[in-house]
Amino acid sequence: MSRITTNREPSLPLFQRGALPAKNTALSDRPSQGGKSAADPAATVHLSDKAKAAADKLKADQEAATIAARSFDEHLKVRSDAFAAKLGAAFKREGIPLDDPIALRIESGTLVTDSPYRKKVEKVLKEDPELAKEFEAIASLKSMRAAQKSLELHNDEKKSARSQDEQDRAYGRYTTRMLDIQRLSGTMVLEDGAFTSAAEDYMAVMSGERIATSADPRNEVLKRYDSILTAGR
Repeated sequence: MSRITTNREPSLPLFQRGALPAKNTALSDRPSQGGKSAADPAATVHLSDKAKAAADKLKADQEAATIAARSFDEHLKVRSDAFAAKLGAAFKREGIPLDDPIALRIESGTLVTDSPYRKKVEKVLKEDPELAKEFEAIASLKSMRAAQKSLELHNDEKKSARSQDEQDRAYGRYTTRMLDIQRLSGTMVLEDGAFTSAAEDYMAVMSGERIATSADPRNEVLKRYDSILTAGR
């Protein structure tokens, strides 16, 4: 379709109307074609109050999202560390040494362990059922965070994919990670007064945040938790 041109100046958006001079400026008084000066009113874009409010809200939402993600991790760490201290104190009262890591897994609302002090661990949890509930809640939150990191990694891989085949492979890796996270969900290790989530440990290795020590990072992590994953079965 041919383009029709006229000598009329284009209509200005509503938020720019009124920014032009009230009367025409003489040609000799106009700036050269090299560019408009900062003092030229026509060179200034005036945002409406509504547009400014929308921009401010977008910026606030972005900052809130960043703070929310950081706050979630911080609050979860505080909650996890407090529970680790509480459970560690209960274990000490029963004579369960904390020198070596103690792996625990929640299964059907019951905590199982591959520790040689399994009977004493069961006694602690039987006397205070709330410990098992808190363990399950924290392990679940940590697994959710691992799943979120897996999704973020998938989005990055999908963006960098140069073909449909590469996108399909990225989705295949994502599916495998999610199945592994589901398998590891509910498993944590008490060590040095803190809990390590098997699911988060897995994602740290799979994302490259933590360097793997073998050529097969996935099996490296799964093998690390093989004993506790089969305990009680």
